[in-house]
Amino acid sequence: MSENTKTKFHRYFIILVKLRKKNKNVSLLLLLSIVIYTYNYYTKNNIKICLCAIAKNEILYIREFVEHYKKIGYNKIIIYDNNDEKDENIEEAIEDYIQNGFVKIIKLRVTNPDIIPQFYAYKDCYSRYNKFFDWLSFYDVDEFLEIDKKYNLIQDFLKDKTFEKCKNIKINWLIYFDKNILYYENKPVQERIRKYNYNDPSNIHIKSTVRGNLSKNYWEKMLTPHSSELKFTSCSSSGKKIKYDSPYNIPPDYTNAFLKHYKNKSFEEYCYKLKRGRADVNKTLSKVKFNNAYKYLLLKSKGNIEKSKIIYKIFENQTIID
Repeated sequence: MSENTKTKFHRYFIILVKLRKKNKNVSLLLLLSIVIYTYNYYTKNNIKICLCAIAKNEILYIREFVEHYKKIGYNKIIIYDNNDEKDENIEEAIEDYIQNGFVKIIKLRVTNPDIIPQFYAYKDCYSRYNKFFDWLSFYDVDEFLEIDKKYNLIQDFLKDKTFEKCKNIKINWLIYFDKNILYYENKPVQERIRKYNYNDPSNIHIKSTVRGNLSKNYWEKMLTPHSSELKFTSCSSSGKKIKYDSPYNIPPDYTNAFLKHYKNKSFEEYCYKLKRGRADVNKTLSKVKFNNAYKYLLLKSKGNIEKSKIIYKIFENQTIID
């Protein structure tokens, strides 16, 4: 319980004691019940939760992302800005949230080709902020947490007794994608794309929400951005124990929560996403993965005039490395 909560609780307790002195008919049991209720109320609503994210070329969606997590109760968002110096300025889209302290931007300029940006960001975020928050989530800008309607806020979800012994809550993806959308439209992505696929093989992927104040940084030796090393103390969104450390939870568990993952959005945006590279591998492997994906893209789009136009516009003069 924070100092602020302790002060409120102590003040409320003094009021109850004075009430008891003035009216001897007020039962001690009633007073005790009120005290316990007040204690539970303040501790439940005092859970502090932080979201750690890495962003590159996300200015079109960063405000919607921030507002979504503000609405469901997150206390802080730490964004690692992975843009190049000549790229967009995401601060312009969320300046008000930066000014009021809800969002903090950390510039991430990785020059060492062997460093994986997303791994670096997650390790750094947990190292810096785990002492200040009860829970830290590690989600991307194209991932929107959806919690069951029985929970008003994320704090209600995390206070569920189901998760009392969990150190890592692994939330499954649910892939949202409409393959018929070719171009970006200036609307919130959650309004634009409403189609999802329960059978998408990518749904087995999870992203993690990890307790703060743990004895060590469980992202330190991470092999994937999807899961920290918390064997036997991880659980799914239903509270079911997961007895292995993996970037997957099979079959996907959507009982109390899931991540709406807008994997590709429009075809145009997928092309831009492919061109910008990946943050979950080093630069050398990123080039290899781009090359393979670009060749596959050309193959699948052959004969489609509209898609060919988009590819030519975005990848003009692009060469394939054999």
